[in-house]
Amino acid sequence: MAGRTRTYPGWQLLLLLMVMGGIIGSWIGDAVVKLWPGLGLLGHVQSVGLPTMTMDLHVFSLSFGFMLNINFFSIIGFILAWIFYKRL
Repeated sequence: MAGRTRTYPGWQLLLLLMVMGGIIGSWIGDAVVKLWPGLGLLGHVQSVGLPTMTMDLHVFSLSFGFMLNINFFSIIGFILAWIFYKRL
């Protein structure tokens, strides 16, 4: 079996796992900060992205925006999702 390269599932699964890892990490972070308020610094959220922009043409309106709210626990969730993906 020498020389075989490992193939991973598609990028769609990686994207799904990363989103789920971030969401679950944020939920765990919120719970931990509520239980131990002294860890509030780890639960601090940093927002990165584009604020919502709306173009109103009187016939229809088009809105576009993207915001990623990251904290320490969501980063841990991303890392665990990446590790899980690599083990598939």
